[in-house]
Amino acid sequence: MAVLGHRGKLWLRREAPDAVVVPTSAVHLLTNAILVRNPGYWSGDEVTITCPDGLPIDSGSGQPGCPDGHAMYAGSDWLLGANRAHIAGDDDDFYLADDEAPFYLRSEDVGLAETRSFFVYRDQLDRLSFYTSQAAALRGSKTDRIPLFRVDFGSLLLAPVGSVDYQNALALCSSELDLGDYRFSDIRDEVTLASICESAPAYQAPTAGTDDYDNADVQPRGEVDSPVDRGIWNVQGQLSDWSLNLTAQEVDTTAVGEKFGDSVKSLVTGGGQVDFLIARKQGIDRTGAPMSDSTTLLRLLLMSEKGCKADAQFWMITDQVDAGELLPGDLFYQSQLLVTSIAINTRATDIIAGSLNFVTVGEIALKMGTN
Repeated sequence: MAVLGHRGKLWLRREAPDAVVVPTSAVHLLTNAILVRNPGYWSGDEVTITCPDGLPIDSGSGQPGCPDGHAMYAGSDWLLGANRAHIAGDDDDFYLADDEAPFYLRSEDVGLAETRSFFVYRDQLDRLSFYTSQAAALRGSKTDRIPLFRVDFGSLLLAPVGSVDYQNALALCSSELDLGDYRFSDIRDEVTLASICESAPAYQAPTAGTDDYDNADVQPRGEVDSPVDRGIWNVQGQLSDWSLNLTAQEVDTTAVGEKFGDSVKSLVTGGGQVDFLIARKQGIDRTGAPMSDSTTLLRLLLMSEKGCKADAQFWMITDQVDAGELLPGDLFYQSQLLVTSIAINTRATDIIAGSLNFVTVGEIALKMGTN
């Protein structure tokens, strides 16, 4: 059965990427960005950065909220703190004449920025910069970026914004575990938290708790990184048409000696094709829903680990009004898809367009009605 959808809507919801541990060496001060090789973080994504020692960002005092990460000597790689401002060279006195002057920089002096949430922009060199709004993050202007400071924060935890339980689990992991110990784990690039903070704990320590703010053992495990609204659904814009093909394979169960064949239904599988225009846009559709452009489809093909699948809804009828023979409500298929191939058309006299093939993964459900 083929479900054709000229001008039909395709709704997508990506898999959330794994949290990663980022070392101090990943900070690039010239661009106010952090190098993150994990391809699951895209421009416009909302993330949380956490570090118990303080983040390399302004705490609100005009100085980085990482008191222990400042330098103590002139010529250091790190930013010289206000307590050492009197040391400009090797000939300056190390100690102040005032015995009451603070020797160490304290959190009450500069503040302590342990957790912040921002929107990110990913540049062509896989560096993430931080913004206070999604619109600014999608544009990637250098003048609107959150400034980063050169302080020794050790390691920070970068994770997608998720449910309250997920955020609590991240806070527990970053505060009770020495993230630096996992910098050289068996992960290929940055350290994903699959080895130390899995939603389904397989480790002996720390023990997964179930109390508030101690809930690494969150139930149900599959929803640990989903926001309260079960994730952000985006209308896939710039589509010219799509088709969804569903098949139910049969298995021959005819016994020896029978005159007529017999079969049972085996697997229900699906696949299809989407034709789209190549564009980078930001906006909403006619119903007010957030709309993503065709770059979402292009990126899904390049993902090979977590993030390669997307929840998909293939809409045929939206909010149909009760009109006698026409029943009210919606009509759409819901499943997960994997993008398997993409072809791009760049004819000189035509607009740039693309076509992709996909297969469905998991259950295929037909949804209809008003609720």
